[in-house]
Amino acid sequence: MGDAPTASGSKMPAVALGAVFGLAAGLALLGTGAGPASLFSTPTATATTPTAVPLATFPGRSMAGAGPLYGSPVASSGFGGAGRPSADVQPVLMTTAAQGAQTSPSLHWAALAALSAAAFAIGTFLGRRPTHPATLPVPEQQQPQTLQEIAIAAYTSQHNYDYDLIVIGAGSGGVRASRISAGHGAKVALLEPSMAHGPPNYSAVGGTCVNVGCVPKKLMVYGSEYSHDFEDARAYGWDVPTGITHNWTRLMENKNKEISRLNGIYKNMLVNSGVNLLEGWGSLVDTHTVAVRSSRDSPEPDSTITAEKILIAVGGWPFIPDIPGKEHCISSNEAFYLPECPKRIVVVGGGYIATEFSCIFRGYGAQVTQMYRGSMFLNGFDDDLRTHLCGEMQAQGIEIMFNTNPAKIEKQADGSLLVTTEAGEQVPCDVCMYATGRKPYTRGLGLDKVGVEVNPKSGAIMVDEYSKTSVDGIYCVGDATNRINLTPVALHEGHCFADTEYGGMNRKPDHENVAAAVFSNPPLGTVGITEAEAAASYDRVAVFKSGFRPMVHTLTGSSTRVVMKLIVDVATDKVLGVHMCGPEAAEILQGMAVAVKMGATKHDFDSTIGIHPSAAEEFVTMRSPSYFIVKGEKMDKLP
Repeated sequence: MGDAPTASGSKMPAVALGAVFGLAAGLALLGTGAGPASLFSTPTATATTPTAVPLATFPGRSMAGAGPLYGSPVASSGFGGAGRPSADVQPVLMTTAAQGAQTSPSLHWAALAALSAAAFAIGTFLGRRPTHPATLPVPEQQQPQTLQEIAIAAYTSQHNYDYDLIVIGAGSGGVRASRISAGHGAKVALLEPSMAHGPPNYSAVGGTCVNVGCVPKKLMVYGSEYSHDFEDARAYGWDVPTGITHNWTRLMENKNKEISRLNGIYKNMLVNSGVNLLEGWGSLVDTHTVAVRSSRDSPEPDSTITAEKILIAVGGWPFIPDIPGKEHCISSNEAFYLPECPKRIVVVGGGYIATEFSCIFRGYGAQVTQMYRGSMFLNGFDDDLRTHLCGEMQAQGIEIMFNTNPAKIEKQADGSLLVTTEAGEQVPCDVCMYATGRKPYTRGLGLDKVGVEVNPKSGAIMVDEYSKTSVDGIYCVGDATNRINLTPVALHEGHCFADTEYGGMNRKPDHENVAAAVFSNPPLGTVGITEAEAAASYDRVAVFKSGFRPMVHTLTGSSTRVVMKLIVDVATDKVLGVHMCGPEAAEILQGMAVAVKMGATKHDFDSTIGIHPSAAEEFVTMRSPSYFIVKGEKMDKLP
């Protein structure tokens, strides 16, 4: 399968043919006394016309940003970027004699050398193997160069596998693992059901993040914030007309264009990395075989492919509980493709997705009701921050119903919906969106057929610290493992897998001190542990807390405030957690994450000169603890 040469010698006829012509050219050169330099000498008294002939370029096995060091003529870029020619790829200028001009004998030898190269290329082309019928065009891989690449190729040939690695799922973790593994010399096939975003599959190359997650969500967050900015601008002298309207259709069109652009970038990046990108649904047949189907529910596969190792990277999928009227509800997938912004929407859930969409739709003018079965949303985040965010959202007009669970959803004669809660309350709306969690997208994957162990409650695939499942040769990264369901974590896990299995390294994913953000309004950012977690694990904790009105709102009259917290271990002075709710929280916390990861102390923060005027400087100017927690008990000073 695929068009890469095997280790069995499919290029040998080409090599032999090239060698014959090369030997003939060398003997002729020795007989005439012509040296190698004369082959490239310019004939005297000959009119020439420069003609640009580009160098032949091949994909090599480059790592992102590695450039020529890993043999690639294209300097790869990360997310959202495109490959660009590296500095050492330049056109070669060759000269062609004008019509009727005489040429020197050395040019005949150059022509003979060119024939030798052409024969080599023809032989190579004839020796290529047929491609998989569902394969996107993949440039031919180079022959193994390093000892490790040679060993990988020999092992694959010995066991007669089609590939070294099959990856199921072209999301964040799958794409990263595929590309880096190919960069280490592995022959990789990557399966993805769809190459373009949108219904009915919704996700496509790039996974949830690119198609129905981080990227389109953040674009919609940006757009929703303008409604607040227009109001604030008046305080700064801008004559903003009243009655400004929003064009939802234009937003969706522009958003869709951007996602399509990213789909194309991902496909090109994978192909240029030497990954064999296949369109289809993958399911396990045995520990080395994957069935490929054009439709998920097809009874018979269109084809099968084999590999020494299989990596599952199928991600997660929105979950809507089985209640009466669930067919009238949407998930976050459909929310990205609504034909118009609803006038009234009920958002069910208390996680970051539900909270973010409540703020998004409110920003576009919708009447929003958020229902959550618990007493406070955003479990796992610092209590002070989520309580503060709740107040900010309510001040914007978002109704939040805690300790509330829908019992049924009914469609009305006019097409609207009526949500009835378990307590009997009724809330009319135009759209009911469920954001009550996501589950590993493993239906039809065949895990039970090969014995891959899953968590009976969550459905998550069980893995060890190297992302190995319970079955030898089968691995899993990303949201399907339910470790930390964040895009950067899936990228990290995929990279560690590739480096460990094909790069000769020993890398375990590090899930400690992973920063996170909620793109609500205002946003929330966090890294490290919360106050409650610190109180449960450390004997003495110092809490530094600050709340203030950001400078931008000193003229607008807005009551919006920023909350910041530092959690410090008194015994070591180490900063255990940094938390913020306020404008640009995610941007500020990314820098704080580096400090926490490096083990910064409160003294390090105090020794840092702040940027003034900025909100971020508050983190390095909080000098006195707001309070202490000693053996779980809160007090104003240490005993």
